Amino acid sequence: GVCETKWFDPAEEDLIARRARWRIVFGTLSLVVGVLGFCVQGSGSEMGAFGDVFWKMGGFEVPPPPPVVTWGILLQFAVLAVLGVMLIVGSAMILRQNPKGRSVLLAWVAGRLVMVVVSIAFAVVTIKPHVAWQVEIVSAIRERMRQDPSVKPENLPPIPDRDAAEAQALRTVAIFSLFFATWPFVMAIVLTRPHVREEGVSWRTGGTTPVA
Repeated sequence: GVCETKWFDPAEEDLIARRARWRIVFGTLSLVVGVLGFCVQGSGSEMGAFGDVFWKMGGFEVPPPPPVVTWGILLQFAVLAVLGVMLIVGSAMILRQNPKGRSVLLAWVAGRLVMVVVSIAFAVVTIKPHVAWQVEIVSAIRERMRQDPSVKPENLPPIPDRDAAEAQALRTVAIFSLFFATWPFVMAIVLTRPHVREEGVSWRTGGTTPVA
């Protein structure tokens, strides 16, 4: 028989290697984002829903948040917790070259973007009771500080203007919504690239990633 030698183009091999790096870089970053996001959102939700408890631990008697705010935050966190687990699991699957990892992450992208919209709507609907609660907190802190003879009147925190506080809260929501939507958009772009889809197919067949 005749032995045939297959010659590989170095540029083609380099392209394959560079394209394969997305799994390590993207999977690792997504895993870190998932773990950190789960922790940050958990602590933020706890402070938002049970903020009065923490203030009371510091010696300040403040009213609890309005029920609509408390339950809204808790429901959002319940959904975000599930999405956080999906992101962590999907990222780990990508790192292990599990073909289902891409599907899990694409589902997370869709769910996370929907939650960004839901969070904006929730913030707009509850902006007035939430700001009113913040004003009550400041009033309670002022009253507590007023009882301390060592605190001068000019050092008391000012009562926030409600209109200005509502406008600032909406700006903050817009900034954070843009921030939370950034990574899902990046993931959507990466996961829908042709060579990434082709690599997922190669994981199913146990082959190598073709070059587009």
